[in-house]
Amino acid sequence: MIYKPICVDAYGFTDESQTVVRIYTTKGGMITAKRCPTIKPLYCTRDGHFFSLSRFGLNEVKPCFAVPKNPKVCHTRYPFMRQFGNRTCHMLVALTWIGPRPEGYQCDHLNGDMLDWSADNLQWVTPAENCKRAKLLRVLRSIGRDPRKMSREELLEIFNKYEFTNPQNID
Repeated sequence: MIYKPICVDAYGFTDESQTVVRIYTTKGGMITAKRCPTIKPLYCTRDGHFFSLSRFGLNEVKPCFAVPKNPKVCHTRYPFMRQFGNRTCHMLVALTWIGPRPEGYQCDHLNGDMLDWSADNLQWVTPAENCKRAKLLRVLRSIGRDPRKMSREELLEIFNKYEFTNPQNID
């Protein structure tokens, strides 16, 4: 994911609870952002841009790529938001746009690119499914197909084709 900053021209909330904000850019576009599950007011878009609301208005917050203070909370290889509780960017986007994490599930990057934390690239999967998908992505790369250039539908079709059956569910 190539991180291109967004210049905010104006913004407005869609309701009184301030959970959804419409951001109007200087280039004439409009983006919708939702409130992240953080203590401080943080909003994120579907493509992974973060905005902080302060008394000065809505400002874009860039992720931190430095080593976190507590490595047990956050892995060093993932971009994270230090000022919002050391939460990784992909987890904040997934919790905001996909929904709460089911018990025992992990957040998976469909195309295997850890720097692409857009909501279209994330999905909740079991740890076993996450490992299997990682192996399939390595095989795709070894035969010359770049998963980052494939569409979400193509990747899901490949994952479904090689889906394994859980022995515990067999009657």
